[in-house]
Amino acid sequence: MLKRSASESVTWSVRVRSGHRTAPVTDEVGDGLNLPVAPKQVNHEPLLGEERLSSMNARIPIRALGLLVPLILAPVLARAQVIPSPYRYIDTRQGLGLILGTSSVNAGRFGYGPSGGTVVGVRWGIDFSGPIGLEAVVTGIKGTRDIIDPSHAAGNRRVGTANTLLGTVEGRLRFSLTGNRTWHDLAPFVVMGGGVVFDIDGSQPADSLVAASSRFNFGRSFIGTMGGGVRWMVSHRLAFRGDALFSLWKLKTPPGFTDPTLGFVSVAKSEWANGYQLTLSTVLRF
Repeated sequence: MLKRSASESVTWSVRVRSGHRTAPVTDEVGDGLNLPVAPKQVNHEPLLGEERLSSMNARIPIRALGLLVPLILAPVLARAQVIPSPYRYIDTRQGLGLILGTSSVNAGRFGYGPSGGTVVGVRWGIDFSGPIGLEAVVTGIKGTRDIIDPSHAAGNRRVGTANTLLGTVEGRLRFSLTGNRTWHDLAPFVVMGGGVVFDIDGSQPADSLVAASSRFNFGRSFIGTMGGGVRWMVSHRLAFRGDALFSLWKLKTPPGFTDPTLGFVSVAKSEWANGYQLTLSTVLRF
């Protein structure tokens, strides 16, 4: 057997992973011992690159999940955020409807003109692109008028009452405040136009109570109209409408009311009479 001196040592070169360096490990063996010496245990630490790779492998599934969650939830969130619009397009262009209402009209300076009455008629309208529309309106106004005798003293000139029936034919321009759409199924508008108003009934038996020169004859006159209203679109085919209108027409003065011998001085041959009208309509859209 071989003997080793006390100073003799056995050295193992062990690669220890500590960064990129190799460190020798030396074991001392005592005198006269011929026993194999086991190398010291060395802790194995991961390299820096391995730590980063392990960390990246752990983060990849988390990032993938973070990308998938918005994609999965996007349709649900989109449906939850849909807010129904109060506006709806009007997809029909024309309308035909019946008119029913009432009117109140100024009877003029001496009170012989028609005072208004029940309004019945028909209206046809067409919508153009945007807020503009045109209308044709035909109405009849059934009411009464007073028979005034200018030869009587003031305050005692009314001698009777006669029925009246006036007809109107008008063309009107309508401007919708919501364009060609409705707001909560409502479409407010302003309207203006003009046409002709004429007497359908003519003279009445009560007119014979006054002299021929003092009898009122409505005849025919220009009528101007302006106002506003709202359309309620119940469905694509049916609508209801309300109008509040201001109207203006001309009254011809009977010759007896310009006679200075009866005390009438500076009386015009005609005068404008204004009136107000409230109507409701049922409209069929097409």
